[in-house]
Amino acid sequence: MKLRNSVAAIVVACGLAVTGVAGTGAAQAATPASIAAVSAGHGVKAADQLSLQQLLDAAADEVHMTFPNATLMVADGSSPSGKTQDMSQVTDWRLVYNTNDSASRIKSIELHATLDGEIDQPTYHTSSWAGVVPITDQAGLTPDEAYSILQDAGHGDAYQYVSLVKPLVARPHLQYHFSNIRGGCDGYAVNVDDLAVNPICG
Repeated sequence: MKLRNSVAAIVVACGLAVTGVAGTGAAQAATPASIAAVSAGHGVKAADQLSLQQLLDAAADEVHMTFPNATLMVADGSSPSGKTQDMSQVTDWRLVYNTNDSASRIKSIELHATLDGEIDQPTYHTSSWAGVVPITDQAGLTPDEAYSILQDAGHGDAYQYVSLVKPLVARPHLQYHFSNIRGGCDGYAVNVDDLAVNPICG
């Protein structure tokens, strides 16, 4: 597994020069380089491909080296090749953490990573990520398992974007969102706990 550029090293090197606003752009000290698409072998998961949970665990270890109280706010995945019914093709992930550190000017961190274990340089923001509930539990389901539930419910379309998120609502559920518009309402949500399927914004 290749974990490039620990958060601690980047924080020191950049001197905390940050200007970004979480969720609205990426002006920051260290700009993530573009990540090459990962080949997963036409529907067969590559032997060295991580699960999403393994990637989340590795990224959390990196972030917690500098911000031990940081919490994951959203994991937003995409298929570089476009719409797919093969969730192993959803290889590129954006992971956003709130630092929960009142002493630091950095309030949230955005990491770009792939399921081959590459974690790019972090993007720093001086505002916290809002509008969702922190994800404090294990993912529970893989994207592939959640998509199988979606198929069983009659929604087996191809999707480009898959997100793990806990919406800020009265009774929040950790959900996978399947969509063809990043952050859009055009797709469906699968609850991790009770496996219910509903329109994302229904």
